[in-house]
Amino acid sequence: MKLSIRLLFLFLFAHQCLFAQKGFRIGPSVAYLASKPKVIGSIPNDFTFRFKSGFNAGVMMYYGFSNKIGISSSVLFSSKGYRLFNDSNRNGNELKHNQSLLEIPLNLVIKQRLNSVSNIRENIGVSFCSLLSSTSKTISNKNNSFRIEEETKTTFYPMLNIGLEVSHEAKNNNIFVFGAFLKQGFSNNTNLAVYNSKTIAAPRFNLGFQGSYVGISLSYLFNLSNLKKQEEFFY
Repeated sequence: MKLSIRLLFLFLFAHQCLFAQKGFRIGPSVAYLASKPKVIGSIPNDFTFRFKSGFNAGVMMYYGFSNKIGISSSVLFSSKGYRLFNDSNRNGNELKHNQSLLEIPLNLVIKQRLNSVSNIRENIGVSFCSLLSSTSKTISNKNNSFRIEEETKTTFYPMLNIGLEVSHEAKNNNIFVFGAFLKQGFSNNTNLAVYNSKTIAAPRFNLGFQGSYVGISLSYLFNLSNLKKQEEFFY
């Protein structure tokens, strides 16, 4: 008898956890980003470029159609960019710049169960990006001997999303999500002309910026039914 009661409670608990996979969730999301430009042609030996730190923050929305399939979307403010080093320049050897964008990703989410309250979530989709900062900018060192002229070709562009997340459901059916992802641009949307002289008109070389980046994200998604006022019964 006791074993039957235990199995009944286990079934009810598992059913509640399965049900928590479905429906609408919404909540805050933040991420650390790392991005860099792309070489066009070749880059001189005395120049190097590395990943530039950035971030995004906003609101994530998720809807689960079943225990295995859902969709997610977000409205995000993003800051991402590049940094370039000139090892031969004594008057300031690093130039860096971040662009500000509005990003709206739309992803298909495929879930695989880890245990009764946790899932692996595989994401694939597309992000729509709109530039919020200036479309042309010049950044330089103190005497302008090392500078980058940035010219944006398009202020709106898509990117491919690929990500892997781990989600955990709390007792109140809210969901905590930790993820790692890649967002890949399809073409150069910004041209970067690099100069290391104040007098020469032609750039030393050119770089391109696709807006691509890798990132690590944290999100907390609320079950909106928790916000409903509980019914009170008076006897």
